[in-house]
Amino acid sequence: MSEILTAEACEQTREKLRDLERRLAEMEKRTDLNPEHMESVRRSYKMMMREFLRDIRLYEAKHGNQKPSTSL
Repeated sequence: MSEILTAEACEQTREKLRDLERRLAEMEKRTDLNPEHMESVRRSYKMMMREFLRDIRLYEAKHGNQKPSTSL
């Protein structure tokens, strides 16, 4: 089990998740990749995305569904 994120780490994790989603969408459009390589990368990205979502959900469960505050 992973540690529950801080507000700052949760926001960074959300950014990483958005970046992976964007990168996966861009990769899905490519036609120059070997199908086996494409599937391997897709599995890897989806696994990382599941882990990020799990960590975000743990944070939200502890702190409510509010986004972390960025003001100090």
